[in-house]
Amino acid sequence: MSAADAPGWAAAFGRRWGTPDQVLAHVEDGMDLATGLIEPTTLLAALSHRDIGGSALVAVMALGGLALSQNPRFRLRTGFATIASAPLVAAGRCEYLPLPFSEARRHMARVKADCVMVRLAPPDAEGRCSYGWAAGFTPELLDVARERDIPILAEIDPQLPRTRSGRELPLAAIAGACLAQGEAASDSPAPPSPHVDAMVGHLAPLIPDGATLQVGIGSAPDAAMERLEATDLGIHTEVLGPGLARLVKRGRATGRRKTVDRGLAVCTIASVDPDVRELVEAEGLAEVRAAGEVLHPQRIAEHDTLRCINSALSVDLRGQVNAESLGWRQTAGVGGQLDFFRGAALRDDAQRIIVLASETSKGASRIVSGHPPGSVITATRYDVDVVVTEHGAAWLRDRTDEERARALTAIAHPRHREALERERSEAG
Repeated sequence: MSAADAPGWAAAFGRRWGTPDQVLAHVEDGMDLATGLIEPTTLLAALSHRDIGGSALVAVMALGGLALSQNPRFRLRTGFATIASAPLVAAGRCEYLPLPFSEARRHMARVKADCVMVRLAPPDAEGRCSYGWAAGFTPELLDVARERDIPILAEIDPQLPRTRSGRELPLAAIAGACLAQGEAASDSPAPPSPHVDAMVGHLAPLIPDGATLQVGIGSAPDAAMERLEATDLGIHTEVLGPGLARLVKRGRATGRRKTVDRGLAVCTIASVDPDVRELVEAEGLAEVRAAGEVLHPQRIAEHDTLRCINSALSVDLRGQVNAESLGWRQTAGVGGQLDFFRGAALRDDAQRIIVLASETSKGASRIVSGHPPGSVITATRYDVDVVVTEHGAAWLRDRTDEERARALTAIAHPRHREALERERSEAG
């Protein structure tokens, strides 16, 4: 890239600014690499064409990770499984790392990386780069890199919002930087369930005025949020989705009654959405902080009247939740669901809620008598208080196995209830 083609702020990097290939001169054969939560697509794609190998811990297997997977000399791992990464895992080209989000901070301290690659927002007036849509474990990873004097390589993306975490990276810490090409890996939200209005009817009575909300990844819980009518709600969540952002926009989520961070919406990931962008870029309304801070169970437990609302692929009649796999095939990561459920368990006034449609798009029941072999139990039967479908709310807390089975069968789709009762009876 010529000086004439470079953005104005690129001059702040001096001789450290260049093309992707020039930046990758810091990467040598056999190195162990780690990436930040927002995938450095440009650098990974360029790395895939180099005649070197090594090991790479890639946060999200998307465009750049998929390109790097074509280089047989790299061993890949990811802690955020996706539909794209599932066939790579099956083919032995990538391995999945089970890792609760709050544990990523400690894991990064144990990672023996030789080089770290990140995608960041352009530097602000003080020469500090923010983490854009997602901080996640990236601040912790960069702390380790700076402590060990490991090269930090960055691609700078002018499309990323400048967000606040309190831990922005000084550009002086970056060994080499280039301009990000194309779009960063982003979320692709599924359309909300057609039953979302019915779900809200059963969910809303569980959320009083002044409650603090955590909402996990999933179209049904997020779409339900913007329909809530409770007032003075607070937000302390893993993912700040459009439903929560519109709740703020409607004046329902003021955060005035939050126990900590009063008046502030706190998250570690922000959805790629115009309403979310407006919120996270506004001064004094939202912060996108490091996962180790947001998702620490003790931090979560500081919030009064906490409501943790998460989705699932299926729930069995004992209340065990699978939010990660289709049998042996890993299709998602644990994210922050378990962290928030653990934090909420420390509070007498908290509730841990699973929201899901009663059927899949193919008509299979999501309330099941038992999970198929190989299925992951994301949340155990000890971790869930309430399960909500469009057919009702099943209270699990303080109920026996038989009472749970009856309550869950009652909120399954009517066409599956008889089979569930029969399967439960035959199982003994």
